Amino acid sequence: IMNDLEHYRRLERLFDSAPLNQGIFAGSELKVIDREATLELTIGSQYFHAANAMHGAIYFKLLDDSAYFASASVEKTFFLLTKSYTIHFRRPVFEDRLTAIGKVISVNEKEIISSSEIYNQEGKLVAHGEGVFVRGPKRLEELPG
Repeated sequence: IMNDLEHYRRLERLFDSAPLNQGIFAGSELKVIDREATLELTIGSQYFHAANAMHGAIYFKLLDDSAYFASASVEKTFFLLTKSYTIHFRRPVFEDRLTAIGKVISVNEKEIISSSEIYNQEGKLVAHGEGVFVRGPKRLEELPG
């Protein structure tokens, strides 16, 4: 049985092993601790929509991943799935370094609820949200990491 620190490092390796994170999200940095995860990403024009600001899909990715891995910090057996996630956009993002922080709100037998917030380099909130995460059929031991 793996201890907490080993579990957190395994989750970080799992994140790094995802093809999406090795491709378009290369350079993103995830840190997992108990009931919390921090994800950092430098935003450049490759993440912009046609009006030259960050696309909403990138907000979602940062919010969902940080809340997801905060939730995963308390689930040591199964890979979690996002059941739902609600986003509230606060301000546009241009070229910037963003930090998304996810935190567990509650845990019960069926689901884990976590919130997350994205801050820009100036410390201003750019988006926040809340997600519901459930245990999937895959065991963590079956996955890379």
